Amino acid sequence: MLKKLQFRFIAITTLSITVVMMVLLLVLNLYNYGATYTEAYRILRFIADNEGEIGAPDEAVLIEHFSDDEDKESKDPDSSGSSSAKEPGLASNIRKIFNGSALVDLSGENSYMIRYYSVTFDKDRNPINVNSRHIASIDSETAREKATELLSRPIHHGHFTEGTKVYTFINRRTENKGRIVVVMDSTRDIEDATSVIRRSFLLGVFCLVVFAVIIVFLSKKAIAPVMRNMENQKAFITNAGHELKTPLAVIKADTEVIEMTTGPNEWTRSISNQIDRLTVLVGNLITLSKMGELDKEDMTDIDFSECVKSSVDNYKVIISNQGKLLETDITDKVKVRGVKDGLTEVVNILLDNAQKYCDDKGTIRVELGHTRRNSGAKLVVSNDYAEGKNVDYTKFFERFYRGDTSHNDKKSGYGIGLSMAEGFVEEFNGKIAADYSDGRISFIVIF
Repeated sequence: MLKKLQFRFIAITTLSITVVMMVLLLVLNLYNYGATYTEAYRILRFIADNEGEIGAPDEAVLIEHFSDDEDKESKDPDSSGSSSAKEPGLASNIRKIFNGSALVDLSGENSYMIRYYSVTFDKDRNPINVNSRHIASIDSETAREKATELLSRPIHHGHFTEGTKVYTFINRRTENKGRIVVVMDSTRDIEDATSVIRRSFLLGVFCLVVFAVIIVFLSKKAIAPVMRNMENQKAFITNAGHELKTPLAVIKADTEVIEMTTGPNEWTRSISNQIDRLTVLVGNLITLSKMGELDKEDMTDIDFSECVKSSVDNYKVIISNQGKLLETDITDKVKVRGVKDGLTEVVNILLDNAQKYCDDKGTIRVELGHTRRNSGAKLVVSNDYAEGKNVDYTKFFERFYRGDTSHNDKKSGYGIGLSMAEGFVEEFNGKIAADYSDGRISFIVIF
């Protein structure tokens, strides 16, 4: 039990860190990837507004550009009130429009690193100028054909791939009501962004491994208080159980003496019945507190078929006397690795539960066979239970839970039997579940 608790702590903590780190890496890389395209579009807008030229190599250009609004593509030189019309050459067309964007540096050698081509169209969308001087892999004819195709697209900016190359493009209005299409080779930038993504996720995996190792080493200290509480609880239940056995035995003996001297009556019989109930309850509590202490070396291959048949034989008379029908379908030589007493107790608990809650004149069915892949055993104990339609079966294996809330003696019990069965099944590396269908409740055990 403690090892399972430690494993769950490690798993939940590692999963939480993994989710946080993956979300963080995803957001950062999406931002980086988006920033790569955003910077490309800024450069393309600058080139488009400068009639397809990036500028002289000795001109230091820092652009912080431009609105995506199509209505602002064509700027009136006089409307800004600037003195750019008085400045000679290309420098007169270089402006900074501050909109909170990051600066793109086109100074010095940076301009030589940008590979692009541009095609200018008149207002009738006929190509009038092709500029492919800044890219060697694209000739003028290819540039004209691709730009014409991009001009026909409904979008004014985007990206496309050709072979191993990635290109970004922009389609802008010119001052004479024509259009200019600028296409830039963004392969290197995209490869850099992809490389950052790959490296960041590799770093993330490395960090997760480191975190997992640290969590494993610290997990024992983290769950130490819980482990102490569980150990104290087990010790208290065990000690209290043993202490209660002595007064119960004394009361039982005194009751028998009273019956021998004055004869049995309804009061002595009631005392004896309650003592028997308390004795069984104390024994169950002690057994339940010791769950998880089974030594794996004590487990051997047990003939589970014989355990089931033995339990069924013990309950045949009880079930028959209640006017209920017992059906069995037990495959021979079904092996389960565990402890014989524990496996038999699981079957006894399920049969006892079935005979208590089976409808009058109903049918109890016990089935044992191999799993679909013949790699394990499957036990199903089912019974008719008309009142089970709206029962919450997720609580059946909770300690002291009882489906019969009246707690009457006809369906006597303490609500710990199924919890004990679950404990034994988990000790033997199995699973147990409850299901309700067509007026029948079934308990399925798989090893």
